[in-house]
Amino acid sequence: MEKINEIVGNDLDNVLLSDLIVEGYYDYFEITNCVINKCDFSKSNLQGIDISDTRISFSNFSNIDLSSRSYKNVLFDDCNLVGIDFNSSFLENVTFNKCNLSYCNFSGCNLKNIKFVDCKLDDGSFNEIKWKSLEFNNCSMESVEFIHTKLKDIDLSSCKIKDLRVPINELKGLIVSYDQALSLSLLLGIKIK
Repeated sequence: MEKINEIVGNDLDNVLLSDLIVEGYYDYFEITNCVINKCDFSKSNLQGIDISDTRISFSNFSNIDLSSRSYKNVLFDDCNLVGIDFNSSFLENVTFNKCNLSYCNFSGCNLKNIKFVDCKLDDGSFNEIKWKSLEFNNCSMESVEFIHTKLKDIDLSSCKIKDLRVPINELKGLIVSYDQALSLSLLLGIKIK
């Protein structure tokens, strides 16, 4: 991989980034119409970055703070996003495909047309989110938090769920499989013989 300490210029537009280690601090930065492939951002500070109309594949954004920013029309494909922090961000038309998002933080986010497909979301936090069209397909969701988040019409029936942290009153309207319903009954204090 080629190592770079800083990206020259204020923005990236219509650029291919491949096989790079990106380091440095980026206070305000826009990535638009780009393809990012096999890049490591885990040693950089991207707190001031906005991303739109971009495909990101096989890249490492682990433990990166992307809070309070905007992400539109982005595909994260097979990326390492362990510990990523999207707290209080706006995400629209974003798909996470085959990503490891364990320990992710989406708390306080505004999510519109978001898809998680074949992702690992274990120990993730989705507290106090506002959403419109939120999909979870075939995801691992162990010990995920949904505090102060309405789950009505969210379908988790294809996901592996265990030890969800959600208040009882917010389960109303959640779509689950028969087996999942049995495990969720423990939240209600129901004993099944």
